[in-house]
Amino acid sequence: MFKHKLTRWMIAIFMVIPVLPIGLSIVSLNKYSGIDRLLRLYVSILIGCVTSAIILFGWHCLKKQKKTGAIIVSVLICVMITGSSYFNYVNAAIQQSLNQMIVTQKTTYHHLVTMADNQINEVEQLRGMRIGLLNLNDKKAVSQIEAYLAENNLYDLNEISRYDSPVEMVFDLYNSNLEAMVIGSNYESLFLERTGFENIGNETQVLDTIELETEQPVNISTAPITENPFSILLIGIDTLEGIEDEGLADSLILATFNPQNLSATMTSIPRDSYVPIPCFNDALDKITHAHNGGTTCVVEAVENMFDLDISYYMKVNFSGVIELVDEIGGIEVDVPQAFEEQNSRRQFGEHMIRVEEGLQRLDGEQALALTRHRKTLLNGDLGRANNQQLVLEGILNQVLQEVDTINEFLSLLDVLGQNIETNLSVDDMTSLFQFILELIPTFRTGDPLDYIHLMSMVLSGEVKSVMTHYYSFPLSVILPYDGAIADAKELMLINLERQEPSFKFDFSFNGLGENQTIWVKGFYNEIFDQFLTPEDVSPPGLEEIPPTINFETPEPEIVYPEPENWEPEILEPEPSQQELEVPDWEPADSEPELEEETSGWE
Repeated sequence: MFKHKLTRWMIAIFMVIPVLPIGLSIVSLNKYSGIDRLLRLYVSILIGCVTSAIILFGWHCLKKQKKTGAIIVSVLICVMITGSSYFNYVNAAIQQSLNQMIVTQKTTYHHLVTMADNQINEVEQLRGMRIGLLNLNDKKAVSQIEAYLAENNLYDLNEISRYDSPVEMVFDLYNSNLEAMVIGSNYESLFLERTGFENIGNETQVLDTIELETEQPVNISTAPITENPFSILLIGIDTLEGIEDEGLADSLILATFNPQNLSATMTSIPRDSYVPIPCFNDALDKITHAHNGGTTCVVEAVENMFDLDISYYMKVNFSGVIELVDEIGGIEVDVPQAFEEQNSRRQFGEHMIRVEEGLQRLDGEQALALTRHRKTLLNGDLGRANNQQLVLEGILNQVLQEVDTINEFLSLLDVLGQNIETNLSVDDMTSLFQFILELIPTFRTGDPLDYIHLMSMVLSGEVKSVMTHYYSFPLSVILPYDGAIADAKELMLINLERQEPSFKFDFSFNGLGENQTIWVKGFYNEIFDQFLTPEDVSPPGLEEIPPTINFETPEPEIVYPEPENWEPEILEPEPSQQELEVPDWEPADSEPELEEETSGWE
């Protein structure tokens, strides 16, 4: 077998072939600096030693012309080539998905928009006319927009009106106070649900698109993510075209995680929260509209609410929830209330998604419907925020329990890569991955969230109808309670180990059980005078919202039951005040005092 010199050389070369893919595997492994350094070192040394030993043994067999040994070595070499090649394939797939998620600098788009019926069809026709711009805090974006206008001779000779709010600018465009405006590419989503603007996509036209290079929020921490507690803002956007399509920030969950204690908090912020938007010069608006200023604007708005630095963010496309949930085989959720909602394509009628009340397994369409629905919920947007947390918990549970194989993991990662944008680095994500891998054997014995001490909260507030000088109708908003913000912030700071608890505090609760403390109360006795301006006057015919009951100091309420077969009595017109005669009356001495008669009422 080994008598021919050419044959021996060919076998010798074959034995050396594994060095290339295995060496590439070792280099790739050591790029994941988020994985423990000693672990990477030990694995690299072990792989190197085993490879060298097999190759040396093969050469020995070749030199001594030991046929059996050479065959065994050849089989081992084939296994090594196959294994290292598969590792490199997996590594390439992981790198592609992770790099697709990670965004430090992003191209966003603003549109030059005009009304569809004003006979303006070319950018050149706008010269000398009135154009609206937003007062963005991102000076780089502003300079790029102004440079575009200058290049098209639309700056020096035009009347430029600047606005703190995109809402006010659109109203002026509709009222012919502007001929055009420059606004974020998601302006249709911004106004689609507003009365009078349901058809804004057809009533306006885009003359041109401006590309802007915007900086995304960057975490500057050099410590491994699993060594210290951290905060992360989860942003859910509702789009049909993928993560690149800028929709509204319909879901906002500010989470904190303490890896050492396995403790976490999730605080949902209602999308209708009426707060200052930093990138619009602190103009008051719904926080969901902050996404018109980009991801940075949303993060800054939440940081401003809680006076808290946010280390990381993760933006998720709602429509990707369908693919994700279906990929992991559905999720188990205890649905609080039965409802019907449009499907993922916003279709009604026979396409409506029906979800029943109770514990059940939801598919992707049903899970998305649960995250979207709010109109029939008893507590509206607050209820939707709670449902979004239920879906998120269901996804986490299912992923930790059901993703067993490499192929399942790669499929899941591919779905995430197409529907997630984050400023977590590859090192951060690999550190978290190693952390989860070490915990998965524990999770196999039960519900994973039973091992993570989780406190879920929904930021409470008061529903109000706010009028501004540019609205022709009242805007329904939620005014977050300062007390709720303070209580939620305190719990987050405790979990982040930035504040000592002022009481005996123990993360011994899991989720929201019946006997557990609800950290953020549903009502705080606060008055929102700062939102009352001369324009905050409801138009005629608008019913006032009933005052909220203060559950802390309830007063007894007398309820008079209606008798059976009751019919309204037809009354004669009441006499005028002048005709009324009120007799002088005093209670008899024998009559009991009113306080005694009513004592014991509940």
